Amino acid sequence: MRRAAPFMLPAGLLVAGCQTVAAPPPTLVKPAAFPVAVEAPATAQDGSIFPSSTSGSLYAPRRDWRIGDLVTIDIVTSSTASNTDDAALKRTGTINDAMTSFMGVPMSFGHINGGSLAPEIGASSDQEYTGTGSATAANNITGQVEAVVTNVDANGILALEGRTNVNVNGNVTSIVVTGYASPDDIAANTTISSNQVADMNVQYVGVGPINGAHQLPWLQRVLNKVAPF
Repeated sequence: MRRAAPFMLPAGLLVAGCQTVAAPPPTLVKPAAFPVAVEAPATAQDGSIFPSSTSGSLYAPRRDWRIGDLVTIDIVTSSTASNTDDAALKRTGTINDAMTSFMGVPMSFGHINGGSLAPEIGASSDQEYTGTGSATAANNITGQVEAVVTNVDANGILALEGRTNVNVNGNVTSIVVTGYASPDDIAANTTISSNQVADMNVQYVGVGPINGAHQLPWLQRVLNKVAPF
């Protein structure tokens, strides 16, 4: 039986490491469940066109909003922030102290190399620090998200929650919107601007290779934590 040459094993490993690997199956975003449980409306017991709980003008174009209804939110939000910080620190100190005599006795312990051995202290320090930092951030998000009415308060205010996911070649971008809206601000086509939504919360997050390119490598993050400068 012939034995393989010693260099055949490393060469085989090198060739195996260069071979093309089959692409993994694409990662798909699973559809989310409906955020609320929709119940059938209660049957009116008043026996008239308008129940006794009706409030407001009978001529206003109002709609009986219920949990589970859909509202389109036009997201028009932008924010800009900047911060600049300059700091400077300088401290200088000098100390000179000498004792020539104590109770009439000269404080001298002889001479060495032409100098007197007497209690004498002299020191000086000079510290200076200068630092400059600046940060600038700008965000601009526009688009439309279909939101679901998750709750109707006693005063008619609607709690909205919407989500949209876009998956392009494994790069998943998600937009999650929550807030509160007044039915009077909702247009006839069930559309409302994000500027009219109270407690507006827009989360724009991404997962995938493109999002990973914006993150520091783990070794760089460790060095940033332990670096003294």
